Amino acid sequence: MSEDTETLAELMLHADQFCSKVEDAAKDVAPSPEERELRAKIGQCRTQLAYLQEVFNEGKLSMENPSVRADFRQLVIALLWIAFYARGAIDFRIYRMLVRIEAGFTYLLVSR
Repeated sequence: MSEDTETLAELMLHADQFCSKVEDAAKDVAPSPEERELRAKIGQCRTQLAYLQEVFNEGKLSMENPSVRADFRQLVIALLWIAFYARGAIDFRIYRMLVRIEAGFTYLLVSR
């Protein structure tokens, strides 16, 4: 397994953990008008992660694959929207996880 594939797989794991932590944190706050959008974006992220997992299982998860780059870009954008909609529920540690995911993806793009 190449280094970029390993990093992408790790980013996928962190993205899944981010979604789970946001879901848990959102349960502890009062319902907001943006809750529906938050749930939709979390669902979108889970769908993207399931697709990327299939690509990984097929051995095609690589930064050289344009489809993988596009799907990761969409995943990162959806994660940013999740942070926006859950801004009242997430703490610094959860937000820092998002920053690490985005920074890791950006590093892979730049070093490509």
